[in-house]
Amino acid sequence: MTWSAPLSGPVDAIVDIPGSKSLTNRYFVLAALGSEPVTIHHPLVARDTELMADALESLGAIINRGAEAWTIVPGPLRGGNVECGLAGTVMRFIPPLATFAMEPVRLDGDPAARVRPMDAIVDGLRGLGVQVDAAELNGSPVLPMTVHGTGSVAGGSLDIDASASSQFVSALLLAAPLMTHGLDLRHVGETLPSQPHIAMTVAVLREAGIDVVEQPVDAPNRWIVSPNIPQLSDVTIEPDLSNAGAFLAAAMVSGGRVSIPRWPSQTTQPGDAYREIFTEMGATVTLDDGLLTVVGPGAIRPYDADMKDVGELVPSVAAVAAFADGTSYLRNIGQLRGHETDRLAALTTELAKIGVTAYEDGDDLVIEGGVPTKAAVIESYEDHRMATFGAILGLRIEGIEVVNIETTSKTLPEFVAMWMQAFGGAHVEA
Repeated sequence: MTWSAPLSGPVDAIVDIPGSKSLTNRYFVLAALGSEPVTIHHPLVARDTELMADALESLGAIINRGAEAWTIVPGPLRGGNVECGLAGTVMRFIPPLATFAMEPVRLDGDPAARVRPMDAIVDGLRGLGVQVDAAELNGSPVLPMTVHGTGSVAGGSLDIDASASSQFVSALLLAAPLMTHGLDLRHVGETLPSQPHIAMTVAVLREAGIDVVEQPVDAPNRWIVSPNIPQLSDVTIEPDLSNAGAFLAAAMVSGGRVSIPRWPSQTTQPGDAYREIFTEMGATVTLDDGLLTVVGPGAIRPYDADMKDVGELVPSVAAVAAFADGTSYLRNIGQLRGHETDRLAALTTELAKIGVTAYEDGDDLVIEGGVPTKAAVIESYEDHRMATFGAILGLRIEGIEVVNIETTSKTLPEFVAMWMQAFGGAHVEA
């Protein structure tokens, strides 16, 4: 099934974005590891967060789902079966928690999840003395896997290579407070992508009363977590700033205006970088009393920057760069090859369909911008960011169809309705 993306002139919309997936799932985990119920206000309700909630319930938590707030009631951790879908946070965050169960925990997911890297988690848990049985792909561990919990983990010192995903670091940090001796975790790989997500994890741990020493001067990429029971107060989730990116990109490619309410003045979310990115690409960006407004430029400037820490923003930025007056260089984003799909390959393939030359140069993505006009069927690859990438292109190019737009339900179930309300047109199935 394909979706006909609406064509638009300069847009003018105010779009209210639901809560952050990354924050929602981190708070869910820490709430489930605590000793008292925690109410999470304005959580994101989407496939990834539903999968996390279901996983925590399988491990013994009780979750009361309300219209505006969910309450997490911790329970003794137990064994069971966990469905990960295609959620990286579930497949990476749950295995360390499973070590505290007295019975085995089996994890599996969508077919595409079975090719995503799991080596740092599996190797890390084995390094902590935990038995983990995992399938292998090209000699590396992948889903499905079984964690044989014994109810406790000693912790101590651990070295991992998290070059493929910062989620490996976050997963172990979230479980660290329950380890008998805490955890002294060190990343020993050459690169560490998406460090803002690690900063987010550290901030949430500290909010729960956990002592974290982050990156001591004498040892960069090292985190020392002291043992303690997480104690969260009730939480209100920020809007998902990464999900806001597609709507802000609409202002860029159409030369229009989009405003997002409740934009935080201070945040650990990588999506806050859109303010700087789109300013450099020619937009006028203002933040006034929580209302972020992006006014697109008459001519889009190309973008050249290291995006290692904000890789999840690349598809939206790439869509804007397709219309830029010059060549953009999105650098140091090799980790995107291990996301829901190989996003570097997907972006080069789909940009070619609309007449834009794009290619990989090592771990960089090079996009030769212009005025693409070719109608095309844009594949989503079961990747929510690729689906919204296609929607952005459709605002400027007549005849864009997006395959399986419903994959946006991973993080934003109401995407189609929100997009149509903001930018017009009709939802057409073909």
